[in-house]
Amino acid sequence: MKALGLFAATALAATTAGCVIVDAEVDGDNYNHRYSKDAERVYSASIDENSITINVAASGCTNEAFFEPEIDHKGDDVFAVEFVRQRRDYCKMLQPNGEKLTYSFSSLGLPAGAQVMLVNPVGK
Repeated sequence: MKALGLFAATALAATTAGCVIVDAEVDGDNYNHRYSKDAERVYSASIDENSITINVAASGCTNEAFFEPEIDHKGDDVFAVEFVRQRRDYCKMLQPNGEKLTYSFSSLGLPAGAQVMLVNPVGK
C-alpha cells in the first residue's frame, strides 16, 4: 500500500513539475496549430516563474547564442516566445538527447511571473 501511495505522489509531482503552454487548438481529429510551421522543433521545454529551458538538437557546440528569441507581447503579462535557430551546429559530438538551454525571463526582457506560451513545436 505504501508503494502505491509513493507511486501516486511521484506521478503527481512529475506531472506538475513544469508548465509548458503549446499554442494549439484541438477540435476533434482536426488540429489548428498556431505555431510556426517553420519553427525549430524542440525535444522538450519547461517554463517556471523566471526562466524557460528548452532541449534542442545539438552536435556538441550549441549554446544560447545559437538561437534568437522572438517575443510577441499578447497583452497584460502574456507573451508568445519562439526560439529561432541562427546557425547550425557542425561539431561532431554524439548528443542523441540534445542540449538543454536556459533563458532567464530578465535576459528575454520578460517580467517575473509572466505567462509564457512557447511557439516552437515540442517533441522528437
